[in-house]
Amino acid sequence: MNSVVLIFIDGLGLGALDASTNPLARFEPVTLNCYADRLGPFPRNGIGVPTDASLGISGVPQSATGQASLFTGVNAAQMLGRHCSGFPNSALRQLIADRSFVRRLRDDGYSASFLNTYTPPFLENPPRWVSVTTVVCQTAGLRLNDLDDLRAGRSLYMDFTNQLLVERGYPVPLRTPEEAATVLVNQAPRYDFCFYEYFLTDVAGHQGEMQESLKLLKNLDLFVTEIVQGLDFERQSLVVTSDHGNIEDLSVSPHTMNLVPTLLWGPIQRQLNGRADLRVTDIASLIEACVRTRPPE
Repeated sequence: MNSVVLIFIDGLGLGALDASTNPLARFEPVTLNCYADRLGPFPRNGIGVPTDASLGISGVPQSATGQASLFTGVNAAQMLGRHCSGFPNSALRQLIADRSFVRRLRDDGYSASFLNTYTPPFLENPPRWVSVTTVVCQTAGLRLNDLDDLRAGRSLYMDFTNQLLVERGYPVPLRTPEEAATVLVNQAPRYDFCFYEYFLTDVAGHQGEMQESLKLLKNLDLFVTEIVQGLDFERQSLVVTSDHGNIEDLSVSPHTMNLVPTLLWGPIQRQLNGRADLRVTDIASLIEACVRTRPPE
């Protein structure tokens, strides 16, 4: 099996190795070892590639167009003539419906799963405005996980420790970053492609609070590192990437113009063909080509 796991981290750019502004410079990350002037080294022969999120369009990169570009391979900012923040508008939703690589894989018989968990209020009364990843699921026919899936070890909340759910009164177990990583590692072999979204990095970047950002990134590094250690890179690939910068520079509240990291492990590295840089529009083709190196079951 040649499956691919994508971990999408919202708002993580390549910042300066400066502890006054970049929380990643305040400790020694094992896997999120990503800076403007240095990518890596990474455990288990990982490769880091600087990735352009601006896509040739003036202005600061934003989530809706950046994520739509990532999941379709289409320059969504160019299509709209601007960067679009927050949730995708009707034009971006239609683009995702038409061009999502997840839908293409599903249409051709490949299995896929979004490993995030949705809460009862969302599932019972979905809001009008939803994230790009939710639109990807809706248009590709993917089931949305609920709290039963989380408790059974089939999915993760967007806060993989479940601390936020517990604070809101939901009866779910607290998990360490390592325990959460084990859930993902155990689920990955069931699918040709699975993905997980973590967006608290973007929230923390906007808030600009150093100690909270530092705590968050330390836990995230533990989580991703345990996944790197747990996957079988003879048969599985891992991609870690982002849609724009933010948390790497707490001296500013908005998103940054920085490049973002794309980290790769396993057979997908061969899809780079020696490339030393990427655009977020390249991620879809890298993943799809890797998954398609074997026929669907």
